[in-house]
Amino acid sequence: MKSIYSHLLIMMVLFGFSACKKDKESFEEKLMAGTELMEVGSKTGKYQFDVLSNANMMLESDVAWIVLDTTELEKGKRKVVFEVQANEDDERSGIITVRINNELSKQVLVSQESGKVPVFFVSPTGTGDGSSWESPSTFHAAMEKATTGSTIYMMEGTYMPAKTIRNGESAEESDKTFEINKNISVIGGFSKDASIGAKPNAAMYKTILDGRFASGKQAFHTVTVTAAKEAGSQVYIEGLVITGGNATDRSTNISINGLNFSRGQGGGMAIGGSQVHLKNVEIIENKATADKGTVGFAAGMYAFGSANVIMENSKVNNNTNVGNNGGGVWMHTSNLTAYHSQFNENSARGTAGGVHGYPNAKIILYNSEVSQNSNTSYGAGLYLREKSTGILVNCLLVGNKSTSKNGGGAVMLYDDCKIDIISSTITGNEIPGPGAGVYRRSKVNNLTIINSIISGNKQDANSTDVDAYTDNAGIIPVIKSSAIAGQVYSEGGSVASGLSFNPATMLSAQYLPIGANNPALTHGLNASSLITIGQTYSPVLEEQIKADKNGNERTDKIMGALIK
Repeated sequence: MKSIYSHLLIMMVLFGFSACKKDKESFEEKLMAGTELMEVGSKTGKYQFDVLSNANMMLESDVAWIVLDTTELEKGKRKVVFEVQANEDDERSGIITVRINNELSKQVLVSQESGKVPVFFVSPTGTGDGSSWESPSTFHAAMEKATTGSTIYMMEGTYMPAKTIRNGESAEESDKTFEINKNISVIGGFSKDASIGAKPNAAMYKTILDGRFASGKQAFHTVTVTAAKEAGSQVYIEGLVITGGNATDRSTNISINGLNFSRGQGGGMAIGGSQVHLKNVEIIENKATADKGTVGFAAGMYAFGSANVIMENSKVNNNTNVGNNGGGVWMHTSNLTAYHSQFNENSARGTAGGVHGYPNAKIILYNSEVSQNSNTSYGAGLYLREKSTGILVNCLLVGNKSTSKNGGGAVMLYDDCKIDIISSTITGNEIPGPGAGVYRRSKVNNLTIINSIISGNKQDANSTDVDAYTDNAGIIPVIKSSAIAGQVYSEGGSVASGLSFNPATMLSAQYLPIGANNPALTHGLNASSLITIGQTYSPVLEEQIKADKNGNERTDKIMGALIK
């Protein structure tokens, strides 16, 4: 696909060529706009588009609700910045005119969605107008009519994407996707005989978005979220199963809202620059392959472009990358906060089997699991790379495996990363290299471990559960009130003499500390001490830190994710 910006570059070259000939020809004024249409939300917000000219420009709007930042721009490549006022009525439009002279101007149509907030009801075979359960529409028809704040209620059943992604190729079946391009709510889990006022039950009434087509092809992304960030708004998705996507052909992109959505990133779900909240959502059994072009990344979910994602009681499980990095989740310059969620049994033929933050990502997991993931290189469980940060509170990281000797079974830090591991249990992870529990490599990687158990992992005989490559050997981690391999650390951060930890006899099959003379039952931190530590974080950790993974109050000084 050719971008309008490639034409802008051509124009710049032409301008330069024209300037070289100005002694032979009269000067010709030129003007180009980067778009002809701007679709904006119903709320007050700022937007912009590019213009290119070899002469100074004048700007004007033909409606009062479009407010320009300036009415004059100097020649060159510039941005037209404007604010739209909130719309409480029907859809409306206005025109921004960029003018050089009376003969040469460009017009950009600004289309603002309706401020009215309709609700829609959909079913897999809907043919109605979507106004009720008795007259359900298709998902795509409802999405077309939805406005910021709308809710789409989805009846149980299996849905298949039928509409090509914006700016995609209609001849490419795999470009069909469930595109969510507005800040709306999508809620599944309603029965076939639902009536107005019915409550969803996602476990009983499975609502499945499946990217597998009858032709045998698969969607590049089963779900694609392209909604622009707007203050006070988000995309809210509840009660859906997202499956059947195939991230492939990574060398090709589709440009939407100034972001390049690679066809090969995010088989189940691709999120670009949006604010998204997932509740009771399962992203399962998606893949990344080389079926078409360059092998893809992130079989399960890929978020990029400063996206913010919240996951609540959700799963990214059983996703498979058959030839590259990223099995479960990949956060690229984006943030993930997950509560009571699972990232289990994903695999990658490369790095990052379970969860990947790279680059400049922030990943916070509360009461969650990263377990039974596998790969062939760094970071089978959680892999942070290139200035990424993480916080784990009440998390289980167990049974992650890599076949590589590079290191990093459960947690891997690489290139200026930082992680705080609080009241978590990391055990039963296995690699042939160093640091099957936690491993640090390349540049400065900071590690803090508090009230946790990291023991019973299997690694190279010359290594241990928490280890570092030589370039990180001198960077001493902060370890307090924790059991690391066979050693026990005091609340002050020193190795406690006379105490030892044996995971074979002191951890149950359910990862509970057990047994007589077990220091994990007596030398940990209680709720009061943990809350004091939580006050040092931003945002403050209190409700999340004072109980264990299952919500049991930490009245005793017990280490690890589970106290009973």
